[in-house]
Amino acid sequence: MLSLTDIQNRAFMAIGPSRIAALSLLVLMTKDDGQKAQTARQLSIDRVTAAHEMLGTKLPEMLRASNHSFPPELEQQRQACFEALTPLIEVLKEPGKAQSSEFSDHCLYHLEPLVSSFLKQMTEHLKESQKQLEVLRQEDMLKAIANAEVVGKNIQLIAFNASIEAARIGDLGKGFTVIASEIRDLSGKTQKFLDNISGLLRQ
Repeated sequence: MLSLTDIQNRAFMAIGPSRIAALSLLVLMTKDDGQKAQTARQLSIDRVTAAHEMLGTKLPEMLRASNHSFPPELEQQRQACFEALTPLIEVLKEPGKAQSSEFSDHCLYHLEPLVSSFLKQMTEHLKESQKQLEVLRQEDMLKAIANAEVVGKNIQLIAFNASIEAARIGDLGKGFTVIASEIRDLSGKTQKFLDNISGLLRQ
């Protein structure tokens, strides 16, 4: 399962370049200046397509797989970005539309600020959410260690009592005394190990 930081990085890398790609398409779709222009046009198309797929399906899927969801406002921004990129996908099918002033205004004044705002809000949200998850995970680990320490102390107490009972029955209990002693020693080592882990987590 991906961490929220991994999701943020993948989403940013897929969506971010679409801002420049959209402006590039605005220029390149009306030109046919040979191989270089075709290569640049294809690169822009790939970037816009990748961003559209990330916003539409991949990002929601990654979030679901990580048991996370955007707050309503950020989810609305994601949907708005997806819808803002959709006309570009349509232009790829009909390049003539790229020449319209309406399409130019869409790329310059609607798409770019919308995507930039979403990326900023998404990054802040996912970083903060990942930080909260790590705090909760650390708290859970400390609780688990505390529970293990209690069990370890109980084992030591049981082993100590077993040693006393074995001593009472004399020679017949010698073998059991050795086993109880070993259990007590192992429990003590485990206790030290858990103390070390707990100390590292609290730093």
